[in-house]
Amino acid sequence: MKLIKVYLSFMVLVWLPWGLICIFDIDSIAQVIGVVGNSPSANTDIRVMYGGVQLAVGLMALFVLFSPRYFHNLLFCLAFLGSCMALSRSYGLMVDGSSSVYTWGVVFFEYFVAISAIAWLLVLPRPQHND
Repeated sequence: MKLIKVYLSFMVLVWLPWGLICIFDIDSIAQVIGVVGNSPSANTDIRVMYGGVQLAVGLMALFVLFSPRYFHNLLFCLAFLGSCMALSRSYGLMVDGSSSVYTWGVVFFEYFVAISAIAWLLVLPRPQHND
């Protein structure tokens, strides 16, 4: 159970703050990775797709930290989200030549999220709960 708390805390610390930054300070995204909206609708979409999604994952991890019976649900989400993000970013690395410290750091994190969630779903022990 201790490893699960460390894992969940790490997920909260990564996803939640970045989500909040991306919602309330989209200029940070422009500075870090160069994504800029060219209209008010584009800026709103950036807030939603960068900030809203990341915030949701961070809040889910925070919720599960206090309600471990939903750990399996979070793992299912992380397995799909991490896999799709990692594969999409890997494709981008190949076709866009987007190699940077940021891109490599994020792609490694996304593969970690995907692989760790899948491993936990398939073989690692999970908390037991009584319904």
